[in-house]
Amino acid sequence: MTMNVRRLGGWALIVGTIVAAVGYLAANLLAPGSGEEVFRYQYWPLFELIALIGDVIIALGLPVILTFAGRAPKLHIIGYTGIFAALVMLNVGEGTTEAFVKPYLVDHGGIPAEEPAGFAAFGGVALLALVVGSICLGIAILRARTLPWWIGAAMIVSCIGGALGLPGAWFLLPDCIFFATLFAIGTFAVRGRTERASATIEQAVVSPAG
Repeated sequence: MTMNVRRLGGWALIVGTIVAAVGYLAANLLAPGSGEEVFRYQYWPLFELIALIGDVIIALGLPVILTFAGRAPKLHIIGYTGIFAALVMLNVGEGTTEAFVKPYLVDHGGIPAEEPAGFAAFGGVALLALVVGSICLGIAILRARTLPWWIGAAMIVSCIGGALGLPGAWFLLPDCIFFATLFAIGTFAVRGRTERASATIEQAVVSPAG
């Protein structure tokens, strides 16, 4: 991946995470009520659409993660694959249902109590991909040392926080941390940190031999 393409991918992560975070925060913090009532909020589809646009932009820039593989290429590939699958399946796939299908159903007979056959399995696979992808990518970043250690640590923390199921509006915190890590990766990609970090690593390896 050339530097220009890497920077383009980095900008996609930066812009995508900002747009997605704004959409999700607006939808979940401004919508009144709870349960099915949130889907009656007039701006719910708009805010969810903004989040979906951000998710698509993130998906386009996500391959830039692989340029930071360093000494942990396999873990980076697993992490990238898991996060990409979860992003497409949960944020884009299920997000489309949340944005447009459920608001329609609320005013046309209500949302069915039972989910369609296979939907739970679909969501389970997506969540598994997210957990495996986040943990593997976090460990990969810590091992590769081409990015600051706190990015890898934050990626793992976001996964743990999501699994804990934080109460109230705090449930948004793991997602915000997750988007913040992708934003940080995008920032380093735009700055061309990969090449500088790689050069530092090579120098550290060569110096003792010299």
